[in-house]
Amino acid sequence: LLEPLKEKDRAQKLLHYIGEVIVNGTPKSLGAVGAPPSVTDPMIPVLKPKPKTKPSLKETFDKEGPEAFAKAVRSNEGLLITDTTWRDAHQSLLATRMRTVDMLNIAEANNAALANAYSLENWGGATFDV
Repeated sequence: LLEPLKEKDRAQKLLHYIGEVIVNGTPKSLGAVGAPPSVTDPMIPVLKPKPKTKPSLKETFDKEGPEAFAKAVRSNEGLLITDTTWRDAHQSLLATRMRTVDMLNIAEANNAALANAYSLENWGGATFDV
């Protein structure tokens, strides 16, 4: 009665297994035949930064302060987007499949693609392999 029950955590175990099989292929112990999936380097797109037409909101904040920043946000007529791709990557099964070197390799293309984003959230606090 006083001993705590051992948690089964079946859903997390199943998700971990699915991630493992997707990345590394079916284990031979489960009947896999043939060679495991080949290791390939991802294609990194080459994106050229677009010419700047006006200062970014970050530059406005740095040069003119929080009031000017808030005014610029309120007067913006376009859509302000926050990208959380890299935050979510650290808090999902991708976290165990992505290394710092992988993120560094794509950083320049990511910067060019999201140069006009309102904000980027890049860290969720979870751990990952370096």
